[in-house]
Order: sequence, then C-alpha cells, then structure tokens
Amino acid sequence: MGPDFEAAVMRKVAWRLIPLLSFGYLINALDRFNISIAALTMNKALGLSATAYGLGAGAFFWSYVLFQFPANMILTKLGARTWIAIIMAVWGLCSAGTALVTGETSFVIARFLLGVAEAGFFPGVAYFMTCWFPSRHRGRMMGIFYACGAFASVVGAPLSANLLELDGWLGVAGWQWVFLVEGVPAVILACFARSVLRNHPAEAPWLAPDEREWLQRTLETEAGEKAAHGKGLLRSILNPQIILLTIAYLFVAYGVYAIVFFLPLIVKGLGMSNLDVGYVTALPNLFGTIGMILVSRSSDRSGERIWHVVVPIVIAGVAMVLAALSLGNAYLAIASFCLAGFGIASCLPVFWNLPTAYLGAATAAGGIAFINSVGNISGYVAPQLMGLLRDRTGTYEVPIVVAGVVTLAAAVLILASGIRKHVPRGAPLPAHGTLLH
Repeated sequence: MGPDFEAAVMRKVAWRLIPLLSFGYLINALDRFNISIAALTMNKALGLSATAYGLGAGAFFWSYVLFQFPANMILTKLGARTWIAIIMAVWGLCSAGTALVTGETSFVIARFLLGVAEAGFFPGVAYFMTCWFPSRHRGRMMGIFYACGAFASVVGAPLSANLLELDGWLGVAGWQWVFLVEGVPAVILACFARSVLRNHPAEAPWLAPDEREWLQRTLETEAGEKAAHGKGLLRSILNPQIILLTIAYLFVAYGVYAIVFFLPLIVKGLGMSNLDVGYVTALPNLFGTIGMILVSRSSDRSGERIWHVVVPIVIAGVAMVLAALSLGNAYLAIASFCLAGFGIASCLPVFWNLPTAYLGAATAAGGIAFINSVGNISGYVAPQLMGLLRDRTGTYEVPIVVAGVVTLAAAVLILASGIRKHVPRGAPLPAHGTLLH
C-alpha cells in the first residue's frame, strides 16, 4: 500500500474518532479545573483557607491515582466503546454534584468522587490511540487531543467567570452555577460515545475491508517490534528507563498542577476583578494549545521525539522562575506565565511516544495507567505544597520558583533515562500525509 492509501485511511480514522475524544477531554479538563475559578468566591463562602483549598483540590488526585490502573484493566475487559461512555456519564454527574458541598469535608469528598469517575479517561484514551494510530501518526493525534484539554481553560475560564456573575439567580450562588452548568455536557456526550467508538480497526464498519486489514496488520506488526513485547507488565514498568520517565512525568505534572490550581488566585492578587481574571488566565492556556499543535506536528513531520519533549520542558521551567521574579509587574508576569504555558503544554503530547516506544501491546494499557497515575500524585502534592508555601511566606514567589525548578529536573531525567535507544528517529511524514485537512 502506498503513502496516498495510508494518508486516506488515517484521515478517515482521525475524522471518525478524534473529534469526540478531543471534545470529551475538553469537558474532562473543564470539570476538573473549574474549581480554580469557582474558588474566587467559593473559598470565602465556605470559609476555606489556601491550605484547605489545596487539600480539597488535591483530594481529586487521591482517587485519580488509585483508580487509574484498575480502570484501564476494566477497559481491556469491557472495551473502550462501553467503558469510555460510562466514565463520561459518571464524571458529569459527580462534577455537577460539587455544587452541593457545604464545607471542607464535603468539598474533599466531592473531589474524591470526581477523581474516581475521571480516573480511567485519559489513560484509556492514550491506550486507545495505540489501538488505532501507528506511532508515526500518534504524536499529532495526541497533540490535537491534548490541545482540546488545554483549550478548556481558554473557553472555560471566561465561561466560569461569567457564571460567577449569576450569583443569587434562582437562589443559587455563582460558584454553584459553575459546577451545575459545566457538568451537564459530559452526560450528553456519553450518549454518543458507544455509537461512534469501536475497540479495534477490525470492528470498524466505516472502513473498507482492505483498509481494516492494512491498519490492523500495521498496528500488530509495530507492536511486535517493541522492546517490551512478550514481557510481563511488572518487568516492563520496573525497567530503569520507564521508572525514570515516570518520575520525569511526575515532575512535569507538578509544574502543570502548581500553576493550574493557583493561577487565578495569583492573577487576582495583581489587582484584577473576577471577570478580568477569567479572561487573563485563559491566555497561558491559549499559548499552550497553540504549542501542543505546533510541537506535535513538528515532531511527527521530522520523526524526532526526545528534543521535542526536553526543549519545551526547559522553556517552561525557566519561564516559571521568571514569572516568580516578576510578580511586581503584571504585564511581565502574565507574559512569563504565557511562555510557561506554551512550554509545559507542548511537551505533553510527544512525551507519550517515549514510553509507548518501549512498552509491548500486552503491557501498554497497564504501563500507561501506571505512568499517568504516578505522575498525577503531583495533583495532590502540588496544590498542597503551593498552598502551604503561600501561607508560610505570604507571597507566591517561592512556590512558583519551586515549581520551575522541579519542572527543569524533569528534562534532566528524560535525558538520563536512556530511552533514546528505544526511540530511533522515525521516518518523517510526507507532505501529503497531513491529517484532518
């Protein structure tokens, strides 16, 4: 089969699967991080300190970490078609239910339940991508998927800020409207998931027989050539290279969550109104969305992976330190956060090409879940430590510098892991191999 045939098949697959998965991730991220805007009035209404808010924000990740591995094991039994639909419906209900919290305890419980519901979505989709997209196409598809998650804050921050303005309408507080309105789309989307998704190419009625056969054969051949093919899950994830990549992802995630949960509060401290905060905090995420598309596209076109991960991480770490040192100048601080958003978001889609270049087909689901669950421990640690350092020092300078240094350490670990020998420079995509055009 020639390159024109490959491009046509992958374009058909991309248009069928990526819009639903990507919009799902947009809603997923929106329902996970909308508390950062709701906190502008919720914290005062519920009497939450910065430390208590960090505890509640981090509670999501207790369950998110604990349930990712079992969630992906369930996915391999039920299939992505059914399991992803269930996940969408349940997390939508849990997100909307956060409007009912009355204090610190109920806030922590609500976030814990949302973590249980969302745990299987991202690792499930990351595994699902390996079942449909050969590695040379996967970076760009993950880029689009990730970009929609980042775009959630571009649209979500202004949306949430405007929902705060509904304070008192129908006797409901503005922060409660944030959770009620933004939880519904996930439930609606779940209704479409089972009719759109299929578990493997061999099950796709919308592909011609020769297209199904070529894609299934290509994916099976690629899986058989991986270093961990034939190895058990435990042996695969205990490999030193995978361990170092997992720690690196943990450090990258620390940088992500440290900024995501506290950026609205940091910007508020620069003297802006709640509505202005919603629009200003969308800017770093807009830059991140652009970065995800550009860097993942560049990586697929060139076939290079390592430096497309390391360089953006370095940019993000340096930009965070600059942001911390410029909090006295609102324009310079926001510009630095935009650069940090561009860098840290850009590395994420390409990162998953590193462990999946090593993991075999039998261990990919569990391996992805392991790396993502360990990495998301930072979702608990980062807001907790950020809140603690903020309360202890009285400013956000030290917490942000710590986030920048931790992020820079991730780049060092990736280079030290030796994963490069399993990620040879791939063949670049031909110009006519562009998808989604």
